[in-house]
Formats: sequence, structure tokens, C-alpha cells
Amino acid sequence: MQLDRTFWNDLYANGDTGWDLGGPSTPLREYLDQLKDKDLRILIPGGGRSYEAEHAHRKGFRNVFVIDLTDAPLKDLLKRCPDFPQDHFLVGDFFTHEGAYDRILEQTFFCALDPGLRPRYVEHMHGLLKPGGRLVGVLFNDALNTDRPPFGGSKEVYLPLFSKHFPEVSLAPCYNSIKPRDGRELWLRAVKPVGPAGTDEASYTPIDCNLYDHYEAAATLRTPMRLTTSDGAVHLGIITDLFVQEKVEYARLDNGTTLRLDLITRLEKAEG
Repeated sequence: MQLDRTFWNDLYANGDTGWDLGGPSTPLREYLDQLKDKDLRILIPGGGRSYEAEHAHRKGFRNVFVIDLTDAPLKDLLKRCPDFPQDHFLVGDFFTHEGAYDRILEQTFFCALDPGLRPRYVEHMHGLLKPGGRLVGVLFNDALNTDRPPFGGSKEVYLPLFSKHFPEVSLAPCYNSIKPRDGRELWLRAVKPVGPAGTDEASYTPIDCNLYDHYEAAATLRTPMRLTTSDGAVHLGIITDLFVQEKVEYARLDNGTTLRLDLITRLEKAEG
């Protein structure tokens, strides 16, 4: 099966768009609603009818871009939202797109691609993000199809792919999926490391040996921990692994989240 422009044009022409929710994905809508910086450069790949782009635009975000292999859904977006900047809808191949973004929103675009392209997808996402930028969104937590999109998978399948380029990555069940997708979606959060040329080592500050002992003790005793990172995010879990990658120290939690030790600003036992 050739998943090319003709393939997707035919699906739109025939109304074979079972993935279309008729509105923004609840997890992505609520994520956008809590963002304060309206100048963030946001990319939505495989945006389709672009309900998330419409929602972001109506919320006042000024730099929202959509890229899709076909322009078939563009007329529908402009009919619903005529003041959406037409030059922010990019028609073309995601893998040849160049840019620098603060956020990339994933609405199962990953699951629409041939699974053989997944390693290339992760690498290109890393390249499109600014240092400190984030890839966030929804992946299917379901086996789904093997002969046609959407192609599914699981946390166990996805994490090794993303971890190769995103040391700080987490996948957790969505708590706010629509009813037909309840229990079948994972929320992805992958952060590009901050540093010159996006490297880890260039910006890494080794932590104190005494502090490292606390991480080792927590991992050995499998103590539920509450970890706060420099961006204000709070992570709950048990430290299952402490490791070094390219001279940078990391902690991995039992939920799959991987954190740089020097970006953890507070380590304490989780309540309860």
C-alpha cells in the first residue's frame, strides 16, 4: 500500500475518515488551554482538518502551523475558521520540512505512518524542535491494523524508539480521552535537551556525590518519589534505573519517564 498523497486524497474524497473526531482531541485541547505563551511556534504534522490548529488560533496563538501531505482538508479548515493564516497551512512531505518549533503536537500522525518510518519520524521530530522544545500529544495504545493505517502499538513498543533521541520522555494513559478511545490512548511528552546544538553533554552539570547517594538509596529501596524538575514539572514514581549516556547522568522511573539528574531541583518521598 502506497500511503502517498493520492491515497489520502481518495480517503477524503470518499468520506473514509474514521479517525476524524469532528473537533479537537480532548487531551490536546486541554493541553493548549493551559499554555500561557501565545507566541510559541507550534507545528501540527498530519493535521488533517486541523481542529487543534483552529482551537489554538481561536485561543490567540499567533504562530500555529499545520503540515499535511494533501490540501484536501484545507477548505474545510478555512470554512470553519476563515481568518486562519493560509500561509500557515503547509502542503508537503513532513520528512522534508525544515523549521524550528517550541511545541509539536502529535494527534496520532505517528500511527498513520508506515511503521517502518517510525525511527526516522523520531529523529526528524528531534531535529525540528528548538532546544528545550517539546513533542506532546496522543498515540494509540492498541494493536490496531497491520495492513492499513492507523497502525498501533504500546508503551513497550514506543519507548525504545523515542528514548534514542529524547532522554526525557514519558508515556502515560490519557485520563481525558473521549469515550470511544478511553483506555486506548497514551499521552506522549518528549523534551529536546537544552544545550549548544541540542546536545546533552555541553550543558550538563555533574551532581554532588552525596546527592547521588540519595538517588541510589531511593532506587535500591524502591521508594515512591516525587521529583520536581527545573521547568516546574512534577514527576511521581519509583526510580528503577540510574545510568549514564554520553557522559550525562539520568534516572528512569517505573512509568518510563527519563530525567536528567542535574535538571531535578527537588527529590522527596511521595506522600501516601
